[in-house]
Amino acid sequence: MDAKEHCLGADLYERIRTYDFCERDILAFLILLRPHSAGSAVRDLSDFVAHRERDRGLLKDYVHRVLNYAEAAVDNKRAAQVQVGAVHSATEFHDSLNATLARFDLSPLDLHVTNDVLACIMSLLQEVRLIHNGVEIGAFQVGRFKKELWLLGAIRMPGPKKVPIVFPALIVPNTYCSSGEENKVGEFSDIVEAKCVNGRLKLFVGGKEAV
Repeated sequence: MDAKEHCLGADLYERIRTYDFCERDILAFLILLRPHSAGSAVRDLSDFVAHRERDRGLLKDYVHRVLNYAEAAVDNKRAAQVQVGAVHSATEFHDSLNATLARFDLSPLDLHVTNDVLACIMSLLQEVRLIHNGVEIGAFQVGRFKKELWLLGAIRMPGPKKVPIVFPALIVPNTYCSSGEENKVGEFSDIVEAKCVNGRLKLFVGGKEAV
């Protein structure tokens, strides 16, 4: 990396370390880290954030596997398997990000910090349309449980029945807002924005803090 790259990376890192950042800073940080994180969770997510609806990467592959599994389950004519859960765990992302930061000679970030970075990525990926065989089948959304925040795929199977399916793609502990119910995903009324206020990452909906 060149000197300017290193300087930009160090500046964004300091914003994150001191909790003076918003999701737009994370967008810039991922684009900067992208060339230096090949084969990692950081690279996969930075590719997705940079290209959004381009049909590639582990997140999109996962969506297609879930849909194929659901179609097989409905018609009982085809075998299919899928493991439903986070494509990249919070711990995997934590390790991947810190390994990338080491290339910038930057100190590791604690897990609670990298969880907040991942929450920003989840917010950035809201409303990404999901396409299967040229047909729009749904989108990624942010949902909340009492203990977890999800980037979830909300899709409808192609065909006359339009069966709805909701499944997690990324998960972090929910330290941001309530969900209403223990075991039922809570929806947000509008687009979520993640930004730090008074040294803490918070979620805002329609300009108001999510509660």
